[in-house]
Amino acid sequence: PLKYSAMESLELKAKEGDSVSVRRFELQHEGLREARFAFNCEDVYKKMAEAGVVNRGSDCDMHLGMMDLSAAFHEIPYVWSLPHFYKVTASDASQHPRSGLEGILTPTGPWFQSQVVVEPESGRIVQSMIKEQISIRLYHHSQNYFFTKHKPVTIPLFWKFETKNATVSERQMLSDFQSTFQGLNAGFIACVVLGGVSLVAALFIGMLLYRANSLQSVEEKRKKIQAELQGAVPPDEQRDEDVDGEEQGFL
Repeated sequence: PLKYSAMESLELKAKEGDSVSVRRFELQHEGLREARFAFNCEDVYKKMAEAGVVNRGSDCDMHLGMMDLSAAFHEIPYVWSLPHFYKVTASDASQHPRSGLEGILTPTGPWFQSQVVVEPESGRIVQSMIKEQISIRLYHHSQNYFFTKHKPVTIPLFWKFETKNATVSERQMLSDFQSTFQGLNAGFIACVVLGGVSLVAALFIGMLLYRANSLQSVEEKRKKIQAELQGAVPPDEQRDEDVDGEEQGFL
């Protein structure tokens, strides 16, 4: 599967002046790189793979942006890429597939780009433009006289261009869906905020009650300790203290 990268958010028109919010995704170099079936690509594994000793990725000998389809078509050397080898990169410019062809354009702009437009809440594809090119790879081979006399080249055979557009009614349905979903989001956010405020208020009140209870407990313990201390003093000493207190008061 090909991974598409998010590019921008858009608004598409629907009925009655409404619009539907969508996101546009494009096929970039990152998606082409992740889709490559490439492992054991070092030269040491090539002869081992030809001898059947190890497996080797079918895209190891392909430039980035090209994929080998021969395994799916009875070993016919078909190659997949974007039209006019768009986003195909080569370490050596002389080895780029366009360098061996005449009359082929240097692709730029959205005309050669694959992209999809998706409604984010439902994941439904509202628009899509899938473009791909099927080519055939002619290469040197010792068992074929024709392939030993000609320069290796990858020749485009045909384009495949598929488009899809949602109708105005479908866009209106998605717009209504988004409006309902936004209302649910607003209600959910309000509930979360109210719950947060209630939690903070409950914590504050709980702290006040805990503080009041703690102060009351400390006061009760203090009175209890004073009562125990007074009860521990012998009656005679307590009477002497009272007399001394009266004499000091008289003096």
